[in-house]
Amino acid sequence: EAYNQDPGVVQHIFTAVFNNDSRQRGWNFNFTQEWPLYGKDHQISYSIPSSHFRDGGDRIYGIGDILINYRYQLLDEDEDKPALAPRFSLILPTGDARRGAGEDTLGYQVNLPFSTALGDDWFIHANAGSTFLPDATSAGGPDLWHYNLGASAIYAATRDLHFLVEWVGI
Repeated sequence: EAYNQDPGVVQHIFTAVFNNDSRQRGWNFNFTQEWPLYGKDHQISYSIPSSHFRDGGDRIYGIGDILINYRYQLLDEDEDKPALAPRFSLILPTGDARRGAGEDTLGYQVNLPFSTALGDDWFIHANAGSTFLPDATSAGGPDLWHYNLGASAIYAATRDLHFLVEWVGI
Protein backbone atom coordinates (compact mmCIF):
# COMPACT_ATOMS: atom_id res chain seq x y z
CA GLU A 1 0.00 0.00 0.00
CA ALA A 2 1.08 3.59 -0.52
CA TYR A 3 -0.31 5.09 2.68
CA ASN A 4 2.10 5.95 5.48
CA GLN A 5 0.91 5.65 9.07
CA ASP A 6 -0.63 8.65 10.81
CA PRO A 7 1.37 10.10 13.71
CA GLY A 8 0.89 7.95 16.82
CA VAL A 9 -0.28 4.89 14.82
CA VAL A 10 1.87 1.77 14.62
CA GLN A 11 0.82 -0.94 12.17
CA HIS A 12 1.57 -4.63 12.73
CA ILE A 13 1.40 -6.94 9.71
CA PHE A 14 1.68 -10.73 9.96
CA THR A 15 1.55 -13.02 6.92
CA ALA A 16 1.62 -16.78 6.71
CA VAL A 17 1.92 -18.69 3.42
CA PHE A 18 1.60 -22.47 3.21
CA ASN A 19 3.37 -24.12 0.27
CA ASN A 20 2.27 -27.63 -0.66
CA ASP A 21 3.78 -28.43 -4.05
CA SER A 22 5.55 -31.66 -4.96
CA ARG A 23 8.98 -30.34 -3.97
CA GLN A 24 8.36 -27.88 -1.12
CA ARG A 25 5.98 -28.29 1.78
CA GLY A 26 5.73 -26.00 4.77
CA TRP A 27 5.28 -22.46 6.02
CA ASN A 28 6.79 -19.04 5.37
CA PHE A 29 5.95 -16.35 7.92
CA ASN A 30 6.68 -12.62 7.94
CA PHE A 31 6.18 -9.97 10.63
CA THR A 32 6.39 -6.26 9.77
CA GLN A 33 5.97 -3.29 12.05
CA GLU A 34 5.53 0.24 10.58
CA TRP A 35 6.20 3.46 12.50
CA PRO A 36 5.58 7.08 11.45
CA LEU A 37 8.71 9.22 11.71
CA TYR A 38 8.26 12.95 12.41
CA GLY A 39 4.77 13.08 10.91
CA LYS A 40 3.09 11.27 8.04
CA ASP A 41 5.61 12.04 5.26
CA HIS A 42 8.28 9.67 6.57
CA GLN A 43 7.89 6.10 7.80
CA ILE A 44 10.31 3.46 9.02
CA SER A 45 9.63 -0.22 9.43
CA TYR A 46 11.26 -3.59 9.76
CA SER A 47 10.34 -7.01 8.39
CA ILE A 48 11.37 -10.32 9.94
CA PRO A 49 10.86 -13.40 7.73
CA SER A 50 10.86 -16.96 9.01
CA SER A 51 10.80 -20.24 7.05
CA HIS A 52 9.74 -23.68 8.21
CA PHE A 53 9.46 -26.23 5.37
CA ARG A 54 11.02 -29.16 3.57
CA ASP A 55 12.60 -28.74 0.15
CA GLY A 56 12.98 -32.25 -1.21
CA GLY A 57 14.96 -34.00 1.51
CA ASP A 58 16.32 -30.78 3.05
CA ARG A 59 14.78 -29.04 6.03
CA ILE A 60 14.66 -25.23 5.60
CA TYR A 61 14.05 -23.33 8.81
CA GLY A 62 14.93 -20.22 10.76
CA ILE A 63 14.83 -16.46 10.73
CA GLY A 64 15.66 -15.02 7.32
CA ASP A 65 17.35 -11.82 6.22
CA ILE A 66 15.75 -8.85 8.03
CA LEU A 67 14.67 -5.76 6.09
CA ILE A 68 14.95 -2.22 7.44
CA ASN A 69 12.61 0.00 5.39
CA TYR A 70 12.20 3.73 4.79
CA ARG A 71 9.17 5.06 2.96
CA TYR A 72 8.42 8.62 1.82
CA GLN A 73 4.85 9.78 1.11
CA LEU A 74 5.59 11.41 -2.26
CA LEU A 75 1.94 11.87 -3.35
CA ASP A 76 -1.17 12.04 -1.21
CA GLU A 77 -4.28 10.63 -2.84
CA ASP A 78 -6.93 13.02 -4.13
CA GLU A 79 -9.65 12.88 -6.80
CA ASP A 80 -7.08 13.29 -9.59
CA LYS A 81 -4.21 11.05 -8.50
CA PRO A 82 -3.43 7.96 -6.44
CA ALA A 83 -1.17 7.88 -3.39
CA LEU A 84 2.51 7.07 -4.06
CA ALA A 85 5.01 6.21 -1.31
CA PRO A 86 8.34 4.84 -2.68
CA ARG A 87 10.17 2.51 -0.31
CA PHE A 88 13.88 1.78 0.02
CA SER A 89 14.98 -1.25 2.03
CA LEU A 90 18.30 -2.40 3.38
CA ILE A 91 18.45 -6.21 3.54
CA LEU A 92 20.59 -7.36 6.45
CA PRO A 93 22.29 -10.78 6.18
CA THR A 94 20.79 -12.12 9.42
CA GLY A 95 19.53 -15.45 8.04
CA ASP A 96 21.53 -18.66 8.04
CA ALA A 97 22.27 -19.54 4.40
CA ARG A 98 23.28 -23.09 5.43
CA ARG A 99 19.69 -23.63 6.56
CA GLY A 100 18.28 -21.99 3.41
CA ALA A 101 17.02 -19.03 5.42
CA GLY A 102 19.31 -16.27 4.14
CA GLU A 103 21.59 -15.05 1.37
CA ASP A 104 24.80 -14.20 3.30
CA THR A 105 25.04 -10.73 1.74
CA LEU A 106 23.92 -7.16 2.33
CA GLY A 107 21.19 -6.33 -0.18
CA TYR A 108 18.90 -3.54 -1.32
CA GLN A 109 15.29 -3.29 -2.41
CA VAL A 110 13.19 -0.54 -4.03
CA ASN A 111 9.40 -0.62 -4.35
CA LEU A 112 6.92 1.79 -5.96
CA PRO A 113 3.45 1.30 -4.46
CA PHE A 114 0.36 3.13 -5.72
CA SER A 115 -2.97 3.13 -3.84
CA THR A 116 -6.41 4.59 -4.33
CA ALA A 117 -9.79 4.40 -2.62
CA LEU A 118 -12.95 3.28 -4.39
CA GLY A 119 -15.64 4.82 -2.22
CA ASP A 120 -15.48 4.56 1.58
CA ASP A 121 -14.91 0.81 2.02
CA TRP A 122 -12.81 -0.43 -0.92
CA PHE A 123 -9.14 0.21 -1.73
CA ILE A 124 -6.88 -1.05 -4.52
CA HIS A 125 -3.11 -1.17 -4.56
CA ALA A 126 -0.40 -1.90 -7.14
CA ASN A 127 3.31 -2.36 -6.52
CA ALA A 128 6.43 -2.84 -8.66
CA GLY A 129 9.91 -3.34 -7.31
CA SER A 130 13.38 -4.76 -7.57
CA THR A 131 15.80 -6.47 -5.19
CA PHE A 132 19.57 -6.60 -5.60
CA LEU A 133 21.66 -9.11 -3.66
CA PRO A 134 25.37 -8.97 -4.58
CA ASP A 135 27.11 -12.33 -4.22
CA ALA A 136 23.89 -14.04 -3.09
CA THR A 137 24.33 -17.61 -1.87
CA SER A 138 21.35 -18.95 -3.85
CA ALA A 139 22.42 -17.28 -7.11
CA GLY A 140 25.47 -19.51 -7.54
CA GLY A 141 27.14 -16.61 -9.30
CA PRO A 142 28.14 -13.06 -8.64
CA ASP A 143 24.80 -11.24 -8.22
CA LEU A 144 21.07 -11.83 -7.91
CA TRP A 145 18.49 -9.41 -9.31
CA HIS A 146 14.86 -10.08 -8.49
CA TYR A 147 11.80 -8.19 -9.77
CA ASN A 148 8.33 -8.20 -8.26
CA LEU A 149 4.80 -7.10 -9.14
CA GLY A 150 1.75 -7.15 -6.95
CA ALA A 151 -1.83 -5.97 -6.70
CA SER A 152 -4.45 -6.15 -3.98
CA ALA A 153 -7.99 -5.19 -3.13
CA ILE A 154 -9.09 -4.42 0.42
CA TYR A 155 -12.57 -4.28 1.86
CA ALA A 156 -12.85 -2.35 5.14
CA ALA A 157 -15.65 -4.20 6.95
CA THR A 158 -15.15 -2.07 10.06
CA ARG A 159 -12.63 0.53 11.19
CA ASP A 160 -10.43 -2.19 12.71
CA LEU A 161 -11.19 -5.20 10.45
CA HIS A 162 -10.13 -5.25 6.79
CA PHE A 163 -10.22 -8.17 4.35
CA LEU A 164 -7.49 -8.46 1.72
CA VAL A 165 -7.15 -10.34 -1.56
CA GLU A 166 -3.68 -10.16 -3.06
CA TRP A 167 -1.87 -11.29 -6.19
CA VAL A 168 1.93 -11.46 -6.23
CA GLY A 169 4.04 -12.08 -9.32
CA ILE A 170 7.65 -13.04 -8.77
